[in-house]
Amino acid sequence: MAAVTRVNSDPICLVFAMGMEAAPFLARVEVRRRWRNGKATYREVFFEGRSVLVVRSGIGPNRAASALDGLPDRPSAVLSVGTAGALADGLRVGDVVAATETISWPNSSLLLPCSDSIAQAIHDACRAEGLTTVPDRIVTVANAVFTRERREQLHEASGAVAVDMESYALAVAAARRGVPFGCLRVISDDLSAPSLPDWPRLKGLWKRPADWRSELAALLRWRFFLRDFRRCVHLLAPVLVRLVRSW
Repeated sequence: MAAVTRVNSDPICLVFAMGMEAAPFLARVEVRRRWRNGKATYREVFFEGRSVLVVRSGIGPNRAASALDGLPDRPSAVLSVGTAGALADGLRVGDVVAATETISWPNSSLLLPCSDSIAQAIHDACRAEGLTTVPDRIVTVANAVFTRERREQLHEASGAVAVDMESYALAVAAARRGVPFGCLRVISDDLSAPSLPDWPRLKGLWKRPADWRSELAALLRWRFFLRDFRRCVHLLAPVLVRLVRSW
């Protein structure tokens, strides 16, 4: 696959579901303009002579699609950036999926290819940063999949190695605009991780001191998950810097 080269002045568009995922990259750039449209937040940023559009879409396929439809201009490419859950045993926390294609679930006939040149650029940037890259399929779902059993079932049914909640919707929106699409996702929890407890139930725990001891294991599980999550999102920023420099 050929390396990506910058062929016009249109900025690349980086789409993150959450502000936590975008923050390490935003700390490295100059934010020139910020605005909102619906639930999405848009930032026009500047880095080493290059303009980049950074979008925080919100979680889920509907918000992702709406955020990209709200772009004021046509970008040179769209990149889905963030975390993903592993569906295959070979993936570990901190590995990076440079998606070759993205699929929607449960309608497995809905499959879109990712740009070969963007996938190659992701691979090159990750290799330079010493990260393991997996070029493979990623599946997008509307609701989070946490248990090992459900992830193994999704892997078998979809053929994907990782799951997120935005990439397929972004690929569709990018195709409508006629721009290349890529997907850069770091694995934040693998199949060996225990299932996450119900967070809405835990949020009110401070009001129920009698339950603190019985819920301690659940709180620790969330703490360990967030620790790994923060570590993983910080791996993305140097990779994105290399991608932007090559654009």
